[in-house]
Amino acid sequence: MKKNVFLFFLALFGILLTGCQNNESGFPSSDNPTVVVSTKEIYGAPSRKFEIKAALADDLGLKSVQIQIPELSLDKTISFATNPLLESYDLSYFFEVPANRGTSEAFKIKLIVTDVSGNVVNEEINLRLDGEFAAPSISMITPKEGAVILLSTSNDMPVNFVVNDDSGIDYIQIKCEELGIDETVQLDGAPHSYTFNKTYKLPVTAANYVLTITAKDKFTIPNTGSININIVATNEYPAIYLCDQPKGTNLTTDAVGVPMYFHEKTGQDFEFKYYADKDNKEIYFLGQESDFAPHCFGLNASNELIDDVASTPIILPTKGYYKIKVNPNTLKYTAEKYTPSSKVWADVANGLWHDDAAQRKPFVSVCGGGIQGATWDTWDAWTQKGLHLANNASNPYQLVGEYTLTGTMEATFTGQWWDPSWRLIKNGIATMSPGENGNAKYSAAPGVYKVVLDTELERVFITKK
Repeated sequence: MKKNVFLFFLALFGILLTGCQNNESGFPSSDNPTVVVSTKEIYGAPSRKFEIKAALADDLGLKSVQIQIPELSLDKTISFATNPLLESYDLSYFFEVPANRGTSEAFKIKLIVTDVSGNVVNEEINLRLDGEFAAPSISMITPKEGAVILLSTSNDMPVNFVVNDDSGIDYIQIKCEELGIDETVQLDGAPHSYTFNKTYKLPVTAANYVLTITAKDKFTIPNTGSININIVATNEYPAIYLCDQPKGTNLTTDAVGVPMYFHEKTGQDFEFKYYADKDNKEIYFLGQESDFAPHCFGLNASNELIDDVASTPIILPTKGYYKIKVNPNTLKYTAEKYTPSSKVWADVANGLWHDDAAQRKPFVSVCGGGIQGATWDTWDAWTQKGLHLANNASNPYQLVGEYTLTGTMEATFTGQWWDPSWRLIKNGIATMSPGENGNAKYSAAPGVYKVVLDTELERVFITKK
């Protein structure tokens, strides 16, 4: 009898031991986990991150997911908490391809998913390094951003642009809801370059329009590029700009002041104050801010003012300040030299911060954003000596320096506690406080810029060095 009892307990212990060995996790048996990847083929490139996305699920609970690319030294394990059990997980993992890999290489991304019951499922994703991620490049010929179309001359709107793409262009689209334009050009053979040239008619009523150009390429995962062009259709010019740059200069490279906005406007009579920094200074008048076309006012062979991109420049004979008047309708202009009578801010480079105004010496620095070292605190403007402006040795009305811009910028040029100060508002205008409020924001590519604050003109010029 004792022997039978002993054998019974020995068999029961064996059954219990076998059960423990079959389910070491301590969780009951369950179905295999499921893995649904967002794509079976991922395109990457050297020095570029790509994303691995997958939906993981298990009827009982997930334990871990392992992500492996042995050739790229990737072996990442993500473990999940088991209290409470996690039944689903959206995997989103980014990995940067090493810079030394080649664009012709291909790899397998291995996903190893384990649930709490010990079930394991493997999934593979193809990784190719010959991806093309750049959106099609759209280069506007006409109209440029901010273009002015003078309806009294013509209501034609020529639209001319070039699209380029490495993988080939699928289609281009031109839209302007206000004008009823919605045109798509489907391209055969996926050309790498395409030029669009068509003239649309504008209503005779003055208005502002937004023209949207879109292009999509033929890559396996398509890339789309789009730009918006603002257009002013008008019976008279809202603004005229003075440009002292040679024709062909890219007028969108500088941050502020090129070309220069007018000072006064009465009807179509525009008045400028301008400083010629040398004898025989060449200037033009432009009907738009961003380009020499379509309205460029210069001289013809008889030294008469004309609206023609082929015109020659107006010459200001001697260095100094000028009052210039121009009417783009009558095609008349005058340029008279004058001597400024405004305050000269001298010796600002030797400024002194002092609470006692009687012992203070003026300095001019900058407060703002998008300028390396600048904040909106005038104490920081004082302590950051690299932001201080100095007098221009050849012009007492100009304060000059260099700033490093980090992106979209706004600025007030200031001394201690905003005395003196010039607020940079729209169109490069720098009004001396308490002038017009509202700092304007200016887009600028990061880099080093030359800065000129002309206190006589109340204009700021921030130009790429």
